[in-house]
This record gives sequence, C-alpha cells and structure tokens, in this order.
Amino acid sequence: MTKDHKDQTLTRLIDQRPNSANEARKPQELIQIRGHEPLSLTARRAITVLWHNAHSQGLSEDGDYTIEISRLRTDGHHGTEAIVEAIEALMQTIVVIQMPDGSGTRRVQMLGGNDLRDDSRDRASGVLTYSFDKRLVQVLQDSRLWGPIELPVLMAFASKYAVSLYEHLCQWIGLDRVHSKSFSIKEFRELLGVDKDSYAAFGDLNRYVIKPAIAEICALAPFNASIQPIKEGRRVAELRLHWWDKSEQEKREAYQESERPRVGRRARIEGRVEHIAPSPSQHTLAKRARTMLNKSDE
Repeated sequence: MTKDHKDQTLTRLIDQRPNSANEARKPQELIQIRGHEPLSLTARRAITVLWHNAHSQGLSEDGDYTIEISRLRTDGHHGTEAIVEAIEALMQTIVVIQMPDGSGTRRVQMLGGNDLRDDSRDRASGVLTYSFDKRLVQVLQDSRLWGPIELPVLMAFASKYAVSLYEHLCQWIGLDRVHSKSFSIKEFRELLGVDKDSYAAFGDLNRYVIKPAIAEICALAPFNASIQPIKEGRRVAELRLHWWDKSEQEKREAYQESERPRVGRRARIEGRVEHIAPSPSQHTLAKRARTMLNKSDE
C-alpha cells in the first residue's frame, strides 16, 4: 500500500481534514452503497460535495452545515429544479451499513432534513442548510477507509455510471498489490447503480453503460481503467475490472480536459480515448480486453 492508504487503517477519517477544497476524502460507507439506481447524475455528484463540505466544517451528530447552491451546479446552469430533485432523491435513498462489530445492519437516509433559501431574483444564488442522520454520522465518525475524490473530475462527468465507477476506483488505485477485481454481471450492475429493468442484454449494457463510463474515466481521471469480459461458452459470466496509474503527461492532459467546457467533450473523448496508452505491464491485457469487448458488443 502507499503511505496514504496505510494511514487509512490507523487514523479515523473524522480526525483528518481535507487536503484541499478540491479533494474530498469520501468514506467507503458512502461509496460502497447499493440501491442507488434511482439517483441521477446530479444527485450522485451532490452527495460527495455535501459530504466534503460537512467534513470541512466539522462533522457532528447534531450538526447543521451550509453550502452555496452554486457549488452543486455545473456548466453555468443557474436553476434550482435539478438540485431540488437531487436533494429529495437523496433524502429518499436508504443506506444499508454493516455494523463494524458484525452484530447486524443499520439503515439510514443518505441525507437528513434541510432548508433551501433561494433568492428568486437572482437564480445564481441560494444557500442549502442540511444535516445527516445521527446514526449515519456515528458510523462515519469511525470510518478508516476512504477514497480521494477529485471534485473537478467528479463534476466533469456526464455519465452517472462513470461517477459511481470512478469513486469505487478511487478507493483501490493506491493499493500496491491489487490492480484488478472480478465481478459477476449482477454485482457490477449494482456497483454502477444500473436499474434492474435497464440494459438487460450484455451488449446493451456494454454499449450504453460500460464503454461510456470507461471512456470518461480514461479521459478525465488521473488513472486509466479497462474491463475484460470473462466468458463461459458464449455467455459473458464475469467482468474483470483493471486499473493503473497514468503517466505525468497523461495526468496533465486529463486535468486540462476536466477544466475545459463540456461542449465538444464527447467528440474529443471519442476521438482520443483509443489512443490512451496503458503502462507497459498492462498493454497486452488492455489490448486483449478491447478485442473481447468488440466481439461481445451486439
């Protein structure tokens, strides 16, 4: 493990402070959630920003936190409708957490009560005062495992599935001896938060969910990722997720892309994502994964 990840096992997250305004240290309990299929792109980004803001202000069981609505928006969108929908969706999402001592599970709302003050005369203004359920806070206060989330990257994603995959990868990218994980199709759909009634065929899941998410991550994140389908006969039985760090030049290019306007980004990503070269140790593996994906794409 890297030093940063070793520290996770020694220091409670609550006793740390964020490194900067642009990096959230998000607890695994908020990353490894299931049942988040209904959450929109705005909602998935918002909960990370809200957590980061609360962590920066000091998390407590009875705490109220304030944040400017503009921090939850992207690309100059000034209305509050999408933000209100995201807030209400987060309030209706139940987080199921395994108790640390193994004694059972805890169920809490992802977001607690809140007040929204919005000046109708200036749609760019507004302040949200919000809270978290005290039972969720109790769990988060003891969390020692987390992922470093770069907020500019998070806010640059256009796919809600890319957001979920990116945050999971942020937990694992710093591990020295782990560079891949295998999932059943069902597990991977749950990880990404894909509704059970959507993209039932693997070809559709691959074309509309997996490929766009991987492409955005490779274009915007400080690391690369690939998916290798594992077949049993003609059926894709398992997905193997691989990740590796980018070179310094690749990281600079990804950062520059995250800072550009979203207009034209899809064309830029589609034009260059196939040219993103993995590290030498992963080159053969990534080439094989791309070949298998193309063969399995219906």
